[in-house]
Amino acid sequence: MFVHLHGYSTYSFLEAIGKPKDIVKNAKSLWYTAIWLTDLNVVYGAFQHYMAGKDEGIKPIVGVEIGFALDANNVANLKSVGSITLLAMSTEWYHNLLQLVTYASQTGIEFRPKVDMKALTENKTWILAFSWGVESRISKMILNWEPLSKIQEIIGMLKNTLWAENFYLEIIAQDEQEHPDIAKINKTILELAELTQTPCIISNIYAYPRPTDKINQELAMAIKDNLKLFDPNHRVPTTENHLMTEEEIRSIALKNGYVPEQIEERIQNTGVIAERVDFKIEMGTSLFPKYDGEEELEILYQAWKEKMILDE
Repeated sequence: MFVHLHGYSTYSFLEAIGKPKDIVKNAKSLWYTAIWLTDLNVVYGAFQHYMAGKDEGIKPIVGVEIGFALDANNVANLKSVGSITLLAMSTEWYHNLLQLVTYASQTGIEFRPKVDMKALTENKTWILAFSWGVESRISKMILNWEPLSKIQEIIGMLKNTLWAENFYLEIIAQDEQEHPDIAKINKTILELAELTQTPCIISNIYAYPRPTDKINQELAMAIKDNLKLFDPNHRVPTTENHLMTEEEIRSIALKNGYVPEQIEERIQNTGVIAERVDFKIEMGTSLFPKYDGEEELEILYQAWKEKMILDE
């Protein structure tokens, strides 16, 4: 069973289109039983995605794709910033995910939200992660011809921090003949998976619900970049990023030369991850984050509380 483990909605702010409700409805029409939403740097669409899934009878799962660096406070890391995808596997994981998103926004480099090893270490018990694709930190290292030993070191750090069973590498489901960079990434990822004994998934990130929506995503990106569609400098998506069917994923993988047994294993891994999820957003309750204040303020607050009780 194939499950889309990541994709963007309109909440990815002009990098993608499609309301969470529309994405979930389309997923149901394609006979999916679960679907993830992993918007860029934010979880604003999580509630709508969750409610739409419940309404349509599809398992709604929430995550985020976010910038990643070894040390978010090191400005020198800016050029090496890539992304990592983090998934909420339970209600508690979801709360930790919110903490990570807050941390990323507060600790970014040049207004780019980012988590680092410190943040992942503090939340390691409740996070599942994988290398996202072309924009991931690992993929950027591959395309920059950085030594495999250096990439292995980062994979090892992530596996030790998140626990080995909570980290996956990803094969990108795009035509490798048309996209040499993706071919290089996929080939190296398979080599790294063998060297580090890391399981693989195969996936295609969705940025719009249907193939016919591709031009609308192109328009959204042009608006974001303050350009017109006829401007030769506007961004033109070259990959296919609609909500693909399982048959499309298999067909692309076969065309890329992977054997059926390999494809089946990587597809089944997406289903295994989805089955592990036990995620619930409780309705009718207010959830406020807990922040530790300065000791002096804590003393004043406790004194105020005691006075209020006495006055009653």
